[in-house]
Amino acid sequence: MTGTPTTPQDTPAPSADQLVGLLSRQRDLYQQLRSLSEQQGALIANHEAEQLLSLLGQRQGLVEELGDLSIQISPHRAAIAALANDGSKPVAAEVRQLVDEVRELLGSIIEQDEVGRKELQQARDEVGAQLRQAAKAPAALGAYGGSAAKAGPQPARFMDQRG
Repeated sequence: MTGTPTTPQDTPAPSADQLVGLLSRQRDLYQQLRSLSEQQGALIANHEAEQLLSLLGQRQGLVEELGDLSIQISPHRAAIAALANDGSKPVAAEVRQLVDEVRELLGSIIEQDEVGRKELQQARDEVGAQLRQAAKAPAALGAYGGSAAKAGPQPARFMDQRG
């Protein structure tokens, strides 16, 4: 029948090499993401906002690629698990290793991002405290000036009357 949409069950399962290729690509993207996550931590620590924004843009691109790749991999999760558990196939160990590497990378990225989130929150709180302190400064200065500070500039009290 033509014109009938295909379902995941209708599409042939990819070969073991194709599955290894997808998993390798996923691992490589996670390695790049971890590298950016580590750089992000350094940028946060050094208060480099512009570079941080640029890096976040790069990260967003990688996250989108990972999302697309996840959609490609998702219908084949059962085949990947079966392949990983099939000790008779030489690629089984490679598949298990790739899956384990992805899990470890993801855990590392999540951990680093949590540290970065806390550092950003602390920096935000520090800036907020500095802004509140700066907002109090005019009131403190006004307290020392009394009514003269509120009334604006006053004429000079003494004048030099020499000719």
